[in-house]
Amino acid sequence: MKNRVRSTNTVWHKAAVSRGMRENLNAHRSAVVWFTGLSGTGKSTIAHAVEERLRSALA
Repeated sequence: MKNRVRSTNTVWHKAAVSRGMRENLNAHRSAVVWFTGLSGTGKSTIAHAVEERLRSALA
C-alpha cells in the first residue's frame, strides 16, 4: 500500500491488555471490534469496560 490514507476522524486509545495477552487468553489470534456512534454516547466507556473484563479474566 504505497499511498496509505490515514483517517482523520478516529481516535486511538492505549490498551491495558496487549495483543499477546488477548491471544493467550483466548488461544487464538485477536480481532478488532469497532464501536461507532455519536460523540458522548459511551463508546470509550464501553470499550474500557470490555478491556477491564478481559484483564480480570487473565488474573
